[in-house]
Amino acid sequence: VVVAALRTHPQFEAVQEHGCCALRNLCLGDDAAVAARRQQAVAAGAIEAVAAAMRAHPQAETVQAYGCCALASVCLGDDAALRQRLAAAGAIEAVVAALQGHPQVAVVQQEGCLALHAFCSGGAGVRACRRLAAQAGARTAVGAAMQAHPAHGEVQRIGQLVLGLLPMQV
Repeated sequence: VVVAALRTHPQFEAVQEHGCCALRNLCLGDDAAVAARRQQAVAAGAIEAVAAAMRAHPQAETVQAYGCCALASVCLGDDAALRQRLAAAGAIEAVVAALQGHPQVAVVQQEGCLALHAFCSGGAGVRACRRLAAQAGARTAVGAAMQAHPAHGEVQRIGQLVLGLLPMQV
């Protein structure tokens, strides 16, 4: 239902914001029920719908923050097919664009770094995600986030983890 609302009303920022927030809430956690909801969301096209929402509303801080968080929540785990969908949907580029577009908004920086960490850590398919993230400018965007928010512990912690995952050269 949530993914259908995102697809049906792409022009309405509030629908996109609340839809991304709902997906985050539905897919956050690590028990069996959450894993089942996560699979249902992915099968319904959540990755593609959230990436589209982020592209459609690049200036909306809340859409960007909730979009990053929703993608991170949906993409937990060790699944190469999931990471291929991320790449095909342009989700990695959407997260990097969110970081670049809202450099002074700590919550966007934190959630963007968390999303990149979720995409680029784990096992199956991470090499391609790391390479794509680096090509999209993730290393520069994460470094800028850390510089812009030196007192924000989570931006610093997750940023360091992400930088450690990304290749130095692409």
